Amino acid sequence: MPRLGGFAPAAVRSPRIAWQADLDDHVIDLAYSPDGRWLAAAAVGGPIAVYEAATGVLHARLPGHAGGTFTISWRHDSSHLASGGQDGYLRIWDIVTGAAPKEAEAGAAWVERVAYAVDTDLLVSAAGRKLRLWNSAGQLLQSYPDHPSTISDVQWQPGERYFTSSCYGQVATFRADTAEPLKKFQWKGSILRLAWSPDANYIATGNQDSSVHFWYRKTGRDLEMSGYPVKVRELAWDPTSRFLATGGSAVVIVWDCSGKGPAGTRPIQLDGHALPVSTLAFQHRGSLLASGGKEGNVCVWNLKKEKLLAKTTLDGEVTQVHWAPNDRDLAVSSSRGVVRVLQPDEP
Repeated sequence: MPRLGGFAPAAVRSPRIAWQADLDDHVIDLAYSPDGRWLAAAAVGGPIAVYEAATGVLHARLPGHAGGTFTISWRHDSSHLASGGQDGYLRIWDIVTGAAPKEAEAGAAWVERVAYAVDTDLLVSAAGRKLRLWNSAGQLLQSYPDHPSTISDVQWQPGERYFTSSCYGQVATFRADTAEPLKKFQWKGSILRLAWSPDANYIATGNQDSSVHFWYRKTGRDLEMSGYPVKVRELAWDPTSRFLATGGSAVVIVWDCSGKGPAGTRPIQLDGHALPVSTLAFQHRGSLLASGGKEGNVCVWNLKKEKLLAKTTLDGEVTQVHWAPNDRDLAVSSSRGVVRVLQPDEP
């Protein structure tokens, strides 16, 4: 298979560190506000820190969830942050005024995922088999029929007022105002993560059986890429919807989905980690791909130039990598509480 790597040490530089903070706890989720002003970091023990993204100054420290926070999501106007955790509650924090959070029971003891719509005040939560829709006042707008098994992921469809859920055996798409799913993609297996391509033509899932499944939205035609060493939780599309980067091994596997798609093709392999990849993120508009590994390495790859652009190491497993809206700053976090903002672009 083609491989990117093997560059001389002098060809790979360390990215500039803009700032760093320490949560003293495993950072389980990390998210820039849509306007780029704030960076929120959720600790597995419960607290959520909100930093000024440009400086690292702590703006707010929120108590989060008793027993642990698991997921966070920003509202489209960057004024509210939603969170879910192991206490079964959905909480909505007003970051601007600092008012007491709105909260509601999500339907099960563990809130797996919360996700705001891209441009409206709609928030979906997944807890156990329960899928529910809310607004920022904490008002329940819609309850959906129980899923056949625990919901593993939820994602809003790019450019649409639809969202998609995954669980064992299916991926299902819903409208905000309709209880029954509009469409289901069936597959006999345990789905861990899902990712829509930016053009909304394809949906990919990372699976428990060490495979990546892939559907064409319009036709429902599907294919599978198997043979990964470990289960696949890491998926990232580039902004053109051509490249799908996946984890599932110590090598980042990148599939070219142009033309007739990845079936029967050899993927690009990016070799920069000693242990399995733990997180992936493409820039919003550019060609840079960031990857983090369980050994602590953060790598930044330039697919256009086919090179490893920058590399650094964190203390502990890399838990999240996220590009800021400006596509210049890269926020990374670790299992030992490090939150660091890097600037890896070439000078």
